[in-house]
Amino acid sequence: MGDKGRSNNSVDGLVRKVDARQLLALTGQASYIWDIASDRIEWSDNFAGLVGFVDELRHSNGREFEKLIQAEGSQSRFGHVVGSANEAEPDSWTHYQCIYAIAAQHVPHGEPIWLEDTGAWQAGGDGRPQRAEGVVRIISDRRRREEKLRRRSDYDDLTGLANRRYLEWQIGEVLKLCKENNDSAALLVISLDRLEIVNDYYGFAVGDEVIRQCSERIATRTRGDDLVARFSGAKFGVILRKCSSREIHAASRRFLNALQSKFVETSAGPVTPNISIGACLLPRHAATVREAVAHANSACKSARHHSGFRIKVHEPDFAARQCKRKSAALATALAAACEEGSLRLAFQPVVEALSGRTAFHECLVRMDNGPEGAANGGHIVSIASQLGFIGTLDHRSLELTLETLAANRQAHLSLNVSMETAADPLWLSKLANGVQAIAGSAERLIVEITESHAADDLAEAGKFISVLHSLGCKVAIDDFGAGFTSFSNLKTFLVDMIKIDGSFAANLVHDVKDQVFVKSLIDIAKVCGAGIVVEWVEDVQTADLLAEWGADYLQGHLFGEAGDRLSLAPAEPLRRRA
Repeated sequence: MGDKGRSNNSVDGLVRKVDARQLLALTGQASYIWDIASDRIEWSDNFAGLVGFVDELRHSNGREFEKLIQAEGSQSRFGHVVGSANEAEPDSWTHYQCIYAIAAQHVPHGEPIWLEDTGAWQAGGDGRPQRAEGVVRIISDRRRREEKLRRRSDYDDLTGLANRRYLEWQIGEVLKLCKENNDSAALLVISLDRLEIVNDYYGFAVGDEVIRQCSERIATRTRGDDLVARFSGAKFGVILRKCSSREIHAASRRFLNALQSKFVETSAGPVTPNISIGACLLPRHAATVREAVAHANSACKSARHHSGFRIKVHEPDFAARQCKRKSAALATALAAACEEGSLRLAFQPVVEALSGRTAFHECLVRMDNGPEGAANGGHIVSIASQLGFIGTLDHRSLELTLETLAANRQAHLSLNVSMETAADPLWLSKLANGVQAIAGSAERLIVEITESHAADDLAEAGKFISVLHSLGCKVAIDDFGAGFTSFSNLKTFLVDMIKIDGSFAANLVHDVKDQVFVKSLIDIAKVCGAGIVVEWVEDVQTADLLAEWGADYLQGHLFGEAGDRLSLAPAEPLRRRA
């Protein structure tokens, strides 16, 4: 008890010895009382030393003190209090807080001192401020940390340029100014093409050297009010203020020449960058930041693939824009359908060429109540491939196909699968489990892969085909002839069927070249032991020709469009390649 009492007494003594102003000084703060009527400020004794002032007159008056504050990034205490438009009840107090910097030229060490000013003003009889009391504390270290974090969020570490976040913010500001002043500007996307080859051969450190040096060359060709930013890994964004449609090509050539006029010297030796430049006029061709970035980036891609000059300015294409909007709506609906499991299958009959009897049905993905294009299975697959969820679509298609095989024991179906999914062990495992659980289903299932995808990786395609055969399924090469066709692939793949791309059947009766191709392919396929399916058969004359030449199966609107109904398949199984 005695020790506890002595402890409390010593604390009480300390509290009595340290008054409020001393406590502020000990914690690096200073206080003030500001008589607004006379504009006189009374500071605590430690303020001048805390900030480093020598001339006390400069901070003893409200208006004079405001002159010490740097304009950039600072708020005004004078504006917070005296400039307040709101009136208050007489004798009431109103809180305020502001942050400002004492300019570098007014302090001994020549660096701005940032202060956080927290206080309250008292209203006089007229409801306007008559007196204010507050506390200031130095926050320069905090501001430096915040500035460092801000710079890291707005600037690229490798090049020191602004990053994409800052670039997009500036595009928004430029769009506003252009609209207000009836002015024009331009956004350029400059791409260092094939930089990945430099990374592969020399390593990423050398690739970084190329990016740094190219960024310096771009920066030296800009005007004072232009902005250069690192748009993405090997791309730069440039905002050209006050740039007309007549000037944009000349400006782009200036950057192109700067980048390609001489080698980039690196630690691994000289490197020659390949450059593509896409441009978009603001606000003429873009009303939003998103549109500006999309148009400039799309023009850059077009310059890389289609323009010998390596420079392309965006040209509005309203039909293409409408198509993109429809594709975007379809992509959104398709992603939701994959997530919700609301996809369904449509079945298109494939008939025997001689008898016209249905041999099997191709399963095509459909969406109920989807946007325009949802009824086009090819469009759905294309969108899924572009946006990276073709695997999800393939998994769902397999589930629906297995359900159909289980529900209809006489159904013979073909199922399309992408080569991306072919390398997915989970898909193969799902297929293996499914055909084992459904008696006789493997021999009633054909798995279709496209020729172009299979040709990209012959070894992987060969493994996939081998696994499918081991499960008892048949394999078909789809769209044969549409891509890079090699007859040696027929020997490599050992497939059961070849589906000739429908483009060769569309005008078969009148096109001699298509006739020669199709007849030759049918003959070769017969030698290899593979059945032939010809797609897009729309008329009787074409069907008769193909049957005469020895085609095994025909598919097209002549025999029925894809629908929900599944007619009975033949009792005898389809021929399997030996």
